[in-house]
Amino acid sequence: MKICMLSSVHSADDIRIVEKEARSLSEAGHDVTVVARSPRPSDPGRIEFKLIEVPPVARWKRPWVAGRAAIALARATGADVVQFHDPELIPFALLLKSRGCKVIYDVHEDVPADIYSKRWIPRWMQPIVAFGMELVERKTACRFDAIIAATPAIAQRFRDFGAAVTLVRNSVRLNEFIEPTDNAPRKRQAVYVGHVSFNRGLVEMVEACEAARLPLVLAGSIGVAEADWLKSVSSDVVHRGKLDRSEIATLLNESLIGLCLFHHEPNHLHAMPTKIFEYMAAGTAVITSDLPRSKEIVEAAGCGFSVSLDDKDELVERIALLAGEPERAIKVGQAGRVAVVRDYNWQHDAAELKNLYEKLAS
Repeated sequence: MKICMLSSVHSADDIRIVEKEARSLSEAGHDVTVVARSPRPSDPGRIEFKLIEVPPVARWKRPWVAGRAAIALARATGADVVQFHDPELIPFALLLKSRGCKVIYDVHEDVPADIYSKRWIPRWMQPIVAFGMELVERKTACRFDAIIAATPAIAQRFRDFGAAVTLVRNSVRLNEFIEPTDNAPRKRQAVYVGHVSFNRGLVEMVEACEAARLPLVLAGSIGVAEADWLKSVSSDVVHRGKLDRSEIATLLNESLIGLCLFHHEPNHLHAMPTKIFEYMAAGTAVITSDLPRSKEIVEAAGCGFSVSLDDKDELVERIALLAGEPERAIKVGQAGRVAVVRDYNWQHDAAELKNLYEKLAS
């Protein structure tokens, strides 16, 4: 089957779209093309890549210009199935559907909830935009051949719309991480992997690690305001920028504590941050904010602690506890590895994805 993975927003080296979904389908024998923005991965494997080129335009024009470019490239692939990943592409995806192509909407986020995290949308306009996106997804969900949801909460939301939904989580590819052992050396440091922003707990991480006298390593992209704030801080913090997958695995395997202190924003409430699973896969003890889904994952696995960001003293105490008792931190981290192997292994979700495509082919 010829498959096109389509995104006008994500890059062609996106972990979920390319490294997990596209590669799994390619390994299953499908002919896969990825249409997305630059850059592409250094090792394309058997996947073909077509990069979208978008000229500089005003932000409000960008979805339309990028969407037109993306859909033209997608049509040129002659794909039997197009799996698209951005809500901005819904009108274009409906056009593909009307021309006989099978179309899957892969929903990464709770889109209406995510609107409230968009700082470039005026606050007074956010409820209007969120309502509009809710209406669009509700009215179009059943017109696609399938919906893929990244979390159980998103899956339930689309099932309530009457759509056919397959849950494909952002679980972990275990072969990326070295299996932790009792005697593996760990640096006395905390780590955060992913986009660095204020609403993902930058200030809380820096201040808590400073109070606990623990070095903090940040790895990921960062906003301008956050970078400026970080420069003004005298704490023991290192920002290493974006790392490749092997560098991330090495960093996690050598760190004692992994932090995920997302704020209580609508799109975070039922999120399943990939970084938590990556910390667990590397045998790194986890400290997360007490968001419902994150708390459930960490406490069920016994791989760390969840804390309220309103209680700064508790956050510092939990970090200091694990930093001061490395043997305990390592034992807790190993419990996370066990849980990932059992429950959050990408092989399980890859099987769900492949089964969906087998149904579409029959």
